Amino acid sequence: MKQYITVFKIFLILSLFFLSYPIKGTAQEETTSSNKSQVANKIVEKLTLTKATMCESINNFIPENEAIVFSVESKRVFCFTNFNPVPKKMYVYHIWYYKDAVITKHRLSLNPPQWSTYSSMQLRDYDKGPWRVEITDENNKIFRILRFSVTD
Repeated sequence: MKQYITVFKIFLILSLFFLSYPIKGTAQEETTSSNKSQVANKIVEKLTLTKATMCESINNFIPENEAIVFSVESKRVFCFTNFNPVPKKMYVYHIWYYKDAVITKHRLSLNPPQWSTYSSMQLRDYDKGPWRVEITDENNKIFRILRFSVTD
Protein backbone atom coordinates (compact mmCIF):
# COMPACT_ATOMS: atom_id res chain seq x y z
CA MET A 1 0.00 0.00 0.00
CA LYS A 2 2.88 2.35 0.86
CA GLN A 3 4.26 1.62 -2.51
CA TYR A 4 1.06 2.78 -4.27
CA ILE A 5 0.94 5.97 -2.21
CA THR A 6 4.54 6.78 -3.16
CA VAL A 7 3.82 6.12 -6.86
CA PHE A 8 0.64 8.20 -6.60
CA LYS A 9 2.57 11.12 -5.02
CA ILE A 10 5.20 10.98 -7.77
CA PHE A 11 2.47 10.82 -10.43
CA LEU A 12 0.64 13.75 -8.83
CA ILE A 13 3.81 15.88 -8.63
CA LEU A 14 4.75 15.13 -12.26
CA SER A 15 1.19 15.85 -13.43
CA LEU A 16 1.12 19.19 -11.68
CA PHE A 17 4.53 20.07 -13.08
CA PHE A 18 3.60 19.25 -16.68
CA LEU A 19 0.18 20.89 -16.41
CA SER A 20 1.65 24.14 -15.13
CA TYR A 21 4.41 24.31 -17.78
CA PRO A 22 2.24 25.28 -20.81
CA ILE A 23 0.26 27.77 -18.74
CA LYS A 24 3.41 29.64 -17.76
CA GLY A 25 4.68 29.53 -21.36
CA THR A 26 1.41 30.92 -22.73
CA ALA A 27 1.29 33.69 -20.16
CA GLN A 28 4.86 34.67 -20.98
CA GLU A 29 4.12 34.69 -24.71
CA GLU A 30 1.05 36.88 -24.16
CA THR A 31 3.08 39.31 -22.07
CA THR A 32 5.84 39.46 -24.67
CA SER A 33 3.29 39.97 -27.45
CA SER A 34 1.56 42.65 -25.38
CA ASN A 35 4.88 44.42 -24.75
CA LYS A 36 5.70 44.36 -28.47
CA SER A 37 2.36 45.94 -29.38
CA GLN A 38 2.79 48.60 -26.68
CA VAL A 39 6.25 49.47 -28.02
CA ALA A 40 4.88 49.56 -31.58
CA ASN A 41 2.03 51.84 -30.48
CA LYS A 42 4.49 54.22 -28.79
CA ILE A 43 6.58 54.36 -31.95
CA VAL A 44 3.52 55.04 -34.11
CA GLU A 45 2.21 57.64 -31.67
CA LYS A 46 5.32 59.78 -32.01
CA LEU A 47 5.00 62.63 -34.51
CA THR A 48 8.17 62.67 -36.62
CA LEU A 49 9.47 65.48 -38.80
CA THR A 50 11.09 63.85 -41.84
CA LYS A 51 11.90 66.94 -43.92
CA ALA A 52 12.14 70.67 -43.28
CA THR A 53 13.54 73.14 -45.78
CA MET A 54 13.40 76.70 -47.01
CA CYS A 55 12.73 77.20 -50.72
CA GLU A 56 11.68 79.69 -53.39
CA SER A 57 8.56 77.82 -54.49
CA ILE A 58 6.51 74.65 -54.04
CA ASN A 59 5.14 72.67 -56.98
CA ASN A 60 2.81 69.70 -56.26
CA PHE A 61 4.07 69.68 -52.66
CA ILE A 62 7.69 69.41 -53.80
CA PRO A 63 10.02 72.21 -52.65
CA GLU A 64 11.91 73.91 -55.48
CA ASN A 65 15.14 75.92 -55.31
CA GLU A 66 16.01 75.02 -51.73
CA ALA A 67 18.49 77.48 -50.24
CA ILE A 68 19.67 79.37 -47.16
CA VAL A 69 20.16 82.72 -48.92
CA PHE A 70 17.31 84.33 -50.84
CA SER A 71 17.24 87.44 -52.99
CA VAL A 72 14.61 90.00 -52.10
CA GLU A 73 13.78 89.94 -55.81
CA SER A 74 12.32 86.44 -55.46
CA LYS A 75 9.36 88.16 -53.72
CA ARG A 76 8.44 85.16 -51.53
CA VAL A 77 10.14 82.47 -49.43
CA PHE A 78 8.55 79.18 -48.27
CA CYS A 79 9.06 76.89 -45.28
CA PHE A 80 8.18 73.32 -46.26
CA THR A 81 7.72 70.47 -43.75
CA ASN A 82 6.87 66.79 -44.06
CA PHE A 83 5.80 64.61 -41.12
CA ASN A 84 5.72 60.82 -41.14
CA PRO A 85 4.14 59.29 -39.16
CA VAL A 86 1.30 61.53 -38.05
CA PRO A 87 -0.54 59.53 -35.35
CA LYS A 88 -3.71 61.66 -35.22
CA LYS A 89 -5.09 64.96 -36.43
CA MET A 90 -3.00 67.68 -34.82
CA TYR A 91 -1.38 71.06 -35.38
CA VAL A 92 2.16 72.31 -35.83
CA TYR A 93 3.43 75.87 -35.99
CA HIS A 94 5.85 77.71 -38.25
CA ILE A 95 7.05 80.68 -36.23
CA TRP A 96 8.87 83.22 -38.42
CA TYR A 97 11.52 85.45 -36.78
CA TYR A 98 13.33 88.44 -38.24
CA LYS A 99 16.34 89.55 -36.18
CA ASP A 100 14.99 87.65 -33.14
CA ALA A 101 11.53 89.29 -33.30
CA VAL A 102 8.45 87.18 -34.02
CA ILE A 103 6.94 88.37 -37.29
CA THR A 104 4.19 85.78 -37.71
CA LYS A 105 3.03 82.41 -36.41
CA HIS A 106 1.30 80.01 -38.81
CA ARG A 107 -0.89 77.25 -37.34
CA LEU A 108 -0.90 74.31 -39.76
CA SER A 109 -3.00 71.16 -39.50
CA LEU A 110 -1.64 67.63 -39.94
CA ASN A 111 -3.63 64.49 -40.74
CA PRO A 112 -2.66 60.80 -40.50
CA PRO A 113 -0.83 58.81 -41.68
CA GLN A 114 1.63 61.37 -43.13
CA TRP A 115 1.34 65.00 -44.11
CA SER A 116 3.22 67.77 -45.88
CA THR A 117 2.51 71.42 -45.27
CA TYR A 118 4.10 74.81 -45.77
CA SER A 119 3.92 78.48 -44.94
CA SER A 120 5.36 81.48 -46.74
CA MET A 121 6.45 85.05 -46.29
CA GLN A 122 6.37 87.88 -48.83
CA LEU A 123 9.74 89.59 -49.13
CA ARG A 124 10.13 93.38 -49.19
CA ASP A 125 13.21 95.59 -49.44
CA TYR A 126 13.33 96.16 -45.69
CA ASP A 127 13.30 92.37 -44.97
CA LYS A 128 17.01 92.01 -45.76
CA GLY A 129 18.97 90.30 -43.00
CA PRO A 130 18.87 87.19 -40.82
CA TRP A 131 15.70 85.12 -40.47
CA ARG A 132 14.71 81.86 -38.85
CA VAL A 133 11.65 79.63 -38.72
CA GLU A 134 10.97 77.49 -35.64
CA ILE A 135 8.87 74.40 -36.32
CA THR A 136 7.02 73.44 -33.14
CA ASP A 137 4.15 71.27 -31.95
CA GLU A 138 1.13 72.33 -29.88
CA ASN A 139 3.21 72.00 -26.68
CA ASN A 140 5.98 74.30 -27.99
CA LYS A 141 8.36 71.37 -28.55
CA ILE A 142 10.80 72.53 -31.22
CA PHE A 143 11.28 69.99 -34.01
CA ARG A 144 13.76 72.08 -35.99
CA ILE A 145 15.02 75.62 -36.50
CA LEU A 146 15.71 76.70 -40.09
CA ARG A 147 17.98 79.73 -40.51
CA PHE A 148 18.25 81.75 -43.72
CA SER A 149 19.11 85.23 -44.97
CA VAL A 150 17.49 87.69 -47.34
CA THR A 151 19.86 89.78 -49.48
CA ASP A 152 19.79 92.15 -52.48
